[in-house]
Amino acid sequence: MGAGIRILLVGIAGLLVGAWLMTVVAPKVPSSTLNWPIVAVVKRVRPSVVVVVNNRVAEKKEQAKGMGSGVIMNRDGDIVTNYHVVQGADSLTVILSDNRRYKATVVGVDPPTDLAVIRIHATHLVPATFASSANIEPGELVVAIGNSLGLTHTVTVGVISAKDRVLFRDGWQYHLIQTDAAINPGNSGGPLVNTRGELIGINSSKIAQTGVEGIGFAIPSDTVRHVVDQLLEFGRVRRPWIGATLVPTTQRTLGMLVVSVTPKSPAAVAGVKPGDFLESVNNHPVHRVRDVIKVLEKSGVGERIRLGLLRGNQHLSLSVTLQELPSSISKKAS
Repeated sequence: MGAGIRILLVGIAGLLVGAWLMTVVAPKVPSSTLNWPIVAVVKRVRPSVVVVVNNRVAEKKEQAKGMGSGVIMNRDGDIVTNYHVVQGADSLTVILSDNRRYKATVVGVDPPTDLAVIRIHATHLVPATFASSANIEPGELVVAIGNSLGLTHTVTVGVISAKDRVLFRDGWQYHLIQTDAAINPGNSGGPLVNTRGELIGINSSKIAQTGVEGIGFAIPSDTVRHVVDQLLEFGRVRRPWIGATLVPTTQRTLGMLVVSVTPKSPAAVAGVKPGDFLESVNNHPVHRVRDVIKVLEKSGVGERIRLGLLRGNQHLSLSVTLQELPSSISKKAS
């Protein structure tokens, strides 16, 4: 045997002995420390996530026509999901994480926010923990859980891409969280959570266009809590209404032009007239309808707000008592 071969064999033997010593001497690393923190988040949140099946009756036979996700709100069996998940259903079936199945009833729906509350009668429910969406920041790590494409309890991970994206769909205005966590059909109604396993949004939609990737949206948790509370108390969301049609002006100093005032509306009772310029609401300057909506969203039906108006050369301050937006009024009324 040549000297070169002997040296090679000795080297290989040394490597094998070294590897064996490492397995014997090196401390064992607990498998739990090798897990990404997301694993703990999923284990915490998973019991609060349900499958929502939209059933339709065809030819006197009930069939599943759609599937989405939902989040358990409380131990009474109230579950929040998307309106479009339950829309048009003849009946609803909820499947818990432990595969228990229940028939669900609709407590209330709110198409403007694409939210709905349904209810089951079950025991040993695990409600989700909420965090305020006002405290989120772009770049924050998030986890989406849902029943993507019929594959139950699918987990995707991403970041918050933006905090307040304003989208318009079917005449409604939506304020949403943008994320690059994959949101697919079936994810709708499922939770978007932070790294503490706290719900910061309800997954709602994605931009489904060729060449577009990583743009999904969730309804902020603060919006979810407000809408759910209203649906549980009233069966609907009571939105405050002024009763004036407003349009922006080319001169920002003038605010918004009052084009018309609905008879007997809060604005009419307070004395607002067509041709007035609305400069402020509760001392907040307004230049767009969105500026007015922001103030109204923080006010309730029956509360009083103050309008700052310009009529000719005269500045006026009028007190308006908000009423509930009538169901007969157009979606776009302010």
